[in-house]
Amino acid sequence: MEYKNILCPVDGSEILREKCIESASYLSKISGAKLILLNVVEKWYRQADGIATDSKEWQAIHKQWLDEGKSLLQKEEAKIKANGLKNIELILREGDASHEIIATAFEYKIDLIVMATHHYSTLGKIFIGSVTERVTKKSPCPVLWVFHK
Repeated sequence: MEYKNILCPVDGSEILREKCIESASYLSKISGAKLILLNVVEKWYRQADGIATDSKEWQAIHKQWLDEGKSLLQKEEAKIKANGLKNIELILREGDASHEIIATAFEYKIDLIVMATHHYSTLGKIFIGSVTERVTKKSPCPVLWVFHK
């Protein structure tokens, strides 16, 4: 299969993020595909659920969360470019992570999603759930799971 667009969602988990980006970068490099890094700010979505406010304090917190997501993306982009990969796009969204990942996959005609995940037990999946699992069930393209023990 030829890849034109590879999506790599990144979050705050450094170990998982590094493994995921390493795999996605490698696949992008050997296929010539564009690597799209996505960060979804869920804090605003989860914290604001049911809260209606336009307070300056809350807006400042919201901006800080978005700035942190943007900074994370830029930091990872710099590392990837230092390793020779130049065809990179950054996307920052807010909302439910699995929903935004799937929406991005449809919008950008993604050929492959590369996601890192923990090894959860069956009981852990029931109580915790997994963004990777939810994305895999509804994805319009294959999802490569990068595991971390």
